[in-house]
Amino acid sequence: MFSCKVRPFLALRSGAAEYLGQFRSLTIGAARLEKKQAELEEAEDADELPVTFVDDVESVEAREERIDGLRNKSRLLTQHRNMLHDVLPYEQSQSWIHETVKYRRMMLGRYGIEGSRTDPRVCFPTKKEAYERAEYEKVAFPFTLRQMMDANEAAQKARKAATEAREAEIARKLEKLDQWTSDLNAKIEKKEREARAAKERKDRLVEEVRRHFGFKVDPRDERFQEMLAQKEREDRKKVKEAKRKEKEEKMMEKLQKKTAELEAEVDVSSGKGKK
Repeated sequence: MFSCKVRPFLALRSGAAEYLGQFRSLTIGAARLEKKQAELEEAEDADELPVTFVDDVESVEAREERIDGLRNKSRLLTQHRNMLHDVLPYEQSQSWIHETVKYRRMMLGRYGIEGSRTDPRVCFPTKKEAYERAEYEKVAFPFTLRQMMDANEAAQKARKAATEAREAEIARKLEKLDQWTSDLNAKIEKKEREARAAKERKDRLVEEVRRHFGFKVDPRDERFQEMLAQKEREDRKKVKEAKRKEKEEKMMEKLQKKTAELEAEVDVSSGKGKK
C-alpha cells in the first residue's frame, strides 16, 4: 500500500523536473537571442556613423582591399580574375612583352579601345613597315593576279593536251595489239621450228657419223667429234648453197615479172602510137 502512494509522487516529481528543464532552456535561448539582437543593433549604429569614426587603425583603401580579399573565394590571381571578368589583366606593364606591338594589338582586339586603353593607331603599319611589306610582296609575288590566272590556264591546257596525246597513243597501240600479238606468236613459232630443225639436223648428222664408222662409237671420242664437225661443215655448205639458189630463183622471178611489166607497158605505148 505504501508503494501505491509513492508512485504518483515520483511521477509528479519527474514531470516537474522535466518542466523546469524546458523552462531553463527557453530562458537561456531568450538570453542568447537578446544578446545577438543587441550586437546587431550596435553594428547598425556603427555603420551609420561617419567613415572617419569607423576605424581608427586601418584606412578605407586597406579595408576595401581586405574585403575584396575575403570575397575572392576562388583564390585566383588578380590577372586571372580580370581575364575571367573580361577586364584588362594588368594595370601596368609587367614585362617587355606587354610593350610590344603584337601584344597591344591583341589586347585592343580583345578588350576594345576603352578596355585596353590602347591607341588604335597601333593597328596600322608605319611607313617603314609598309615599305618593307611592299618590297616583300614584290619578291614573293612578282606576278599580277591576271598573269597568274593566265599562266594557270595555259598550264591546264598543256596538261589537257598531254593527256589527250597520251590517250591517243594508247588507243593507237591498242589497235596494233592484235597484230603485235600475232607477230610475236609467229616469231616464237619460227624460233621453235628452227630449234626443232637444228635438233633434227644434229641427230641426222650423228646418225650419219655412226653409219660411217659402221659400229657404235662413243660420241665423246675424238674421231667421232672430228667426223661430226666435218659433216656439220658439209651440211652448212649445202644449206648455204640452197639458200643462194632460193635467192637466185626469187631474183629471177622478180626480174621476169619486172620484164613482163615493162613489155606490157611498151606494148600499150606502141599500140597508142599506131592509133
